[in-house]
Amino acid sequence: MLTVYGRKSSFNVQKVMWLVAELGLAHRHIEQGGSHGGLDTPEFRAMNPHGRVPVIDDEGTIVWESHTILRYLAACYGRGTFWSDDAAHRSLSDRWMDWSQTTLQPDFLIGVFWGYYRTPASERNMAAVDAKVRRCGQHF
Repeated sequence: MLTVYGRKSSFNVQKVMWLVAELGLAHRHIEQGGSHGGLDTPEFRAMNPHGRVPVIDDEGTIVWESHTILRYLAACYGRGTFWSDDAAHRSLSDRWMDWSQTTLQPDFLIGVFWGYYRTPASERNMAAVDAKVRRCGQHF
């Protein structure tokens, strides 16, 4: 059975869990990371030497990095729906996935989410948050 490691509040774990649900895959989820800890154990580091989530164990195949996991799951379980054998067609989703990681996520996750939602009101730099909100608007 597929096992997904990572805390539910992780943005990158949520991507994986969404695809697992879309594919209707039987799985178990193990909360690790954040307040759940467990990322520095020898067992976890044997799966991912970087000590980060998400990680999946698919019947002994270990995969880490959220976008790599998404591509792996789509290739294994989503042929014809989430995965195309045509590389040009597949690149349509690959480019958006990579763009979101390298362009959108730094502005939204770091600038807006962490800058506003995870920062106490008295410590927020609203000029910086507003600038990132504008950048996200430009992205969309």
